[in-house]
Amino acid sequence: MEKFEKIFNQFLACVQTLQESLNVSFAEALVETFDNLENGKIKVEMGAPDKETVAKLSKMYEKLDYDHLPQKVKVQVFTYLTLKAINDDNRDANQMPTPPIISTLIALIMQKLLPTDKELEIVDPAMGTGNLLYAVINQLKSENHSKDHYKLIGIDNDEEMLNLADVAAHLNNINIELFCQDALTPWMVPSPDAVVSDLPIGYYPVDENAKNFATKAEKGHSFAHLLLIEQIIKNLKPAGYAFLVVPKSILSGKVGADFMPWLTKKVYLKAIVELPDKMFQNKFNQKSILVFQNHGENATSSEVLLTKLESLNGQDALVNFNDKLNEWYTKTIH
Repeated sequence: MEKFEKIFNQFLACVQTLQESLNVSFAEALVETFDNLENGKIKVEMGAPDKETVAKLSKMYEKLDYDHLPQKVKVQVFTYLTLKAINDDNRDANQMPTPPIISTLIALIMQKLLPTDKELEIVDPAMGTGNLLYAVINQLKSENHSKDHYKLIGIDNDEEMLNLADVAAHLNNINIELFCQDALTPWMVPSPDAVVSDLPIGYYPVDENAKNFATKAEKGHSFAHLLLIEQIIKNLKPAGYAFLVVPKSILSGKVGADFMPWLTKKVYLKAIVELPDKMFQNKFNQKSILVFQNHGENATSSEVLLTKLESLNGQDALVNFNDKLNEWYTKTIH
């Protein structure tokens, strides 16, 4: 742990030195630092950073001995620095990385529902830094003897977040196409076999575009997360699957009373997994995992897996969840 802390602080000093010299956000300096280290050369544009800073960074990079650091350490350092970037640059809470336990739960469900013997196109339309998608894909590849059957696409309207996602993909040895666009406008990508996403919670400001959706609000701004679910359904292949992290509030209560009947007409619900209350600071932020299958081809309705992850005590909670998942799969799907 002490060794990692030392390495992390060395990287942090490199990013802060570059940030100060270029007068840019922490995220921009972070992306450029890793680009410099990966390319073995400090990028200079229009005299910035200046010669003094280049000399200083060269010595700092030398001490890092980047080329000989284990890939796992590089990924870990970059993940922590990404978290710092989101905090330091006062970014939206929606851009915080998804907790690892959620990606594990989604990967376990995906293993049951998706074929493992053909190439699958998977899209995340609210990509952010790519934390959720990469963690899920790494687990799926690990379970499938490192076979990579996945063609990945990420969409986000924030170029800075996509730059972070691009570096993270490179560090994770993941190939992905990234598109900077509003995911509620027509997708520039083929219809995917699956969508994996931690949906941003909040209001969508473009009322004119929201009018194109059945889930729009009668008055005022519409919920972006509801519009995104509708957009996902429109774009999924027939019988394609969606594995989404959604606000718990859309599944019940006043919003759920309108939304869920609409949803169940459009798709086949497969699973709703409530996440532990302690994972979220207040009840308004509580989330669940929602899994559904688009209509079409051999898609059929089935009993829905309804369960709750009772605690964050990783191993026990995951074993318990996996037992319920296996029981449901054997009884209902298989």
